[in-house]
Amino acid sequence: MLSIVWGKHAFPLYWEILGKRGNSDLSTQKKLLKIALKLLKPYPVVVLGDREFHSPKLAAWLDERGIHFAFRQRKSAFIQDCDAEYQALKTLGFQPGMSKFFWGIFCNKAEHLGPFNLAAYWKRKYRGKGPKEPWYILTNLPTLKQALDLYRSRWGIEMMFKDCKSGGYNLEDTLVNTERFLALVLVIAIAYSLATCQGLLLKQLGVQVYATRLKEDKSSHPRHSDFGIGLYGYLWKYAMEVWSDLAEALMRLKPHKRYYFRQGLNALSVFQSALYPCCHP
Repeated sequence: MLSIVWGKHAFPLYWEILGKRGNSDLSTQKKLLKIALKLLKPYPVVVLGDREFHSPKLAAWLDERGIHFAFRQRKSAFIQDCDAEYQALKTLGFQPGMSKFFWGIFCNKAEHLGPFNLAAYWKRKYRGKGPKEPWYILTNLPTLKQALDLYRSRWGIEMMFKDCKSGGYNLEDTLVNTERFLALVLVIAIAYSLATCQGLLLKQLGVQVYATRLKEDKSSHPRHSDFGIGLYGYLWKYAMEVWSDLAEALMRLKPHKRYYFRQGLNALSVFQSALYPCCHP
């Protein structure tokens, strides 16, 4: 599956059933990327991939086409820095809290592919806890910060798969045939896209604060993605329809809060008019 990262989430763009178990191979990855890149041709693209997409051959293929990439490498991969001998990434001597950016490195001693850049980063341990190994990110991006910031956004893809599986749609429990499975993925893709667009609309209208709590205490980062805000927006609307009598009774019990209740109802009206725009002849 290829997907588009959107904020803290992602939504499916193109998918295909493989005829085998395990990782996809280079030819399959190139085939799927050709389709996606054709769809995204008007836009700047950065291709992100975990260690399944570690191949320097795929990196070279994208680099030839002027496409940016950030692929996490296995620690057993070999690189050549400057004129030194090829060495495994795990022998670079990184420790928690360290980071370094290598320019102009080469990969695969036989093919001598490159030059690429390499971002190496090992998150510092906190209270004795932290990742067991560093990130080694093969990229053609120009700086360490760019490579790390963009690769971190790959977490949105993990959130998408969690929602598709046990965290939401429970695809693994459907036990349907291939045709019906692909149909289910299509429905999920449509639902994802609609919810994301709805969340973006709520933010543009300035009424997202009524749909969901935006931030955690003492945090400067958004609590919810556009996808999450869109879902909560629908819940807010349907809750007011189902329990409108109870909501009105509660508002009558607190007349001193009338001004704030009116603000919330106005926001709900704005949201409903955006969701179901009036048709004019």
